Amino acid sequence: MSSKEEKRLLKEKEKAIRQAQAAVAKGMKKENWMKHVTVIMDTSIANDKGGMETATALELEGLQCTSEVQLIPHSITFERLEMHAEDGAIRDVKIKEDVILLLESSETVLRLINEKKLISLIEGYYRQIPPEHKITLFVTESDKVFKSKRKKADILSFEEGMLDLQLDLNISTYLIKNNTELVDHIRMFSKAIGERPHRLRSNKELFIGAAKDSLFVDKDGKGYLQVFKAQLQDIRGVNEAIASAISTQYPSPLILHSFISSSPRDSAVSTLADIPVRRGVGSLANTRRIGPEVAKRIVQYYLSSDPDEQIL
Repeated sequence: MSSKEEKRLLKEKEKAIRQAQAAVAKGMKKENWMKHVTVIMDTSIANDKGGMETATALELEGLQCTSEVQLIPHSITFERLEMHAEDGAIRDVKIKEDVILLLESSETVLRLINEKKLISLIEGYYRQIPPEHKITLFVTESDKVFKSKRKKADILSFEEGMLDLQLDLNISTYLIKNNTELVDHIRMFSKAIGERPHRLRSNKELFIGAAKDSLFVDKDGKGYLQVFKAQLQDIRGVNEAIASAISTQYPSPLILHSFISSSPRDSAVSTLADIPVRRGVGSLANTRRIGPEVAKRIVQYYLSSDPDEQIL
């Protein structure tokens, strides 16, 4: 082969490499994340009427959906496509992501909590998957747990079960009321997964599914106070400012419960009612008390021993 021919072939190869690199750079742009993520539903979900509706809604938004038997029943996993330029050619690589969404109805979750089987069930799931994989629990039809006719004991059991999951297994939980919320949350996770390479390249830590209402507790207990304040806000009339004021005086559920249970009921109500609540900042700041009505609900919430009592 002549020197001229070698130069021509070299130029053609360099051109092909540049074209492949440009195609990969264009195809892997951050805004194209949806083209590279596939939502994989367990067949038990996909074959259900609700699952079919979910898949259809996701596909209408532009996401790719498929179904296959998953290692964990009632779960959703994700696959991400990466494009690589190699010697002037484009090679597609499919990556199985480490995110697992476990879908269980609120009735099933409450039953497992009452039977003391929820923790052991998920521990069993973790033994079946690679150690780097993380399970996130989606509790569907969650509004059924908090219906007005539901016994307070059931609601407390449910909330304690969710807290146990977070503290014992570091499991994040999302309460999903309907199919619209389910689609929104799956899309949120899909977007986070699709954008992961760009965030990593920017040296930013990806926090899968980090919604503004998500709460996390690490192994050292950091974040536990936020969980406690969020639980307080489940009581009618308790907002963020009141929850912060209470947690300043009683920094854990156990301390608050110990105070209430060891005090005369009227005294506990009076003490809580007098806790100052600071609102606003600077010249607009003012202070008010929690007040007796909210204090009564808090005491009733923590002190009631009647399993049939309705939540306030």
